[in-house]
Amino acid sequence: MGINQQQPSGDTPNATLSVEVAFDNVCILPQTPQLIALLSIIRNKNTERADFIFYSNRIIRLLVEEGLNHLPVIAQTITTPVDRTYDGLMFQGKICGVSIMRAGEAMEQGLRDCCRSVRIGKILIQRDEDTAQPKLFYDKLPEDIADRWVLLLDPMFATGKL
Repeated sequence: MGINQQQPSGDTPNATLSVEVAFDNVCILPQTPQLIALLSIIRNKNTERADFIFYSNRIIRLLVEEGLNHLPVIAQTITTPVDRTYDGLMFQGKICGVSIMRAGEAMEQGLRDCCRSVRIGKILIQRDEDTAQPKLFYDKLPEDIADRWVLLLDPMFATGKL
């Protein structure tokens, strides 16, 4: 979500917002009152566990939906139940999710809620203590992953580097 700063003015007084980051491939969720309210709930030290889980899942769903907005689509004309045509869209190709084991698994249900029967792979990456470089410990990926658009599920965005 980027680095936080106080909003100087606007419709949401005194709210902490995310700012743009210097990477072309990073998108910031729109800083809507809904998102700011959800973040306020999960950041509140008095929020109970069940509420934290519920509202975290709402934010995850927003993230997944935004990720899907960035996938390529192609035109598709369909016929409605009243025999009219509708010029719509469909995803260009198959998609799958790959969760970074442990933390990323919290995002799997949000992806499943948005994409029926989606394939989900898993990887376990940890930082090597000696080199401080990432090290792949485990992977279980769909056999046809090269033919799919991949949504990487990891709620701990820091540097954008693996």
